[in-house]
Amino acid sequence: MQGIPANIKLLSFAKKGLVFSQTYTVKDFPRIKDMVSNIDDQVSVKLSFYIENGKIPCIEGSVELEVALDCQRCLKEVKLRLTPSFKLAFIIHENQAEDLDPSFETILNADEEFSTIEFITDEVLISIPMIPM
Repeated sequence: MQGIPANIKLLSFAKKGLVFSQTYTVKDFPRIKDMVSNIDDQVSVKLSFYIENGKIPCIEGSVELEVALDCQRCLKEVKLRLTPSFKLAFIIHENQAEDLDPSFETILNADEEFSTIEFITDEVLISIPMIPM
């Protein structure tokens, strides 16, 4: 296991079967740090890359963090432990999804390279409740 590069090179990482693990702090994620008060807390990230069905690059991963948000009911701080995990298959054509195990979330994406921080941010934001209480 090694630290996660700043950019994910999807096909290259998947072909090599790379596994990464890294601990960040909340303040490393600009779109998340603006929402929470615990910007110095740790964020643990694990990512595995592999090829499914001989041609589809996939990322399986998990993120663990705590976010301190304002409760929408009492306005006091509420701490939530988030542990989003994901199993993503990056397809180029819709019909590639037919051969995949249903446990995969498919993403129509031809981008070979994208920002690791942005990718992880998107996965975390999906798991934050709309109205924290």
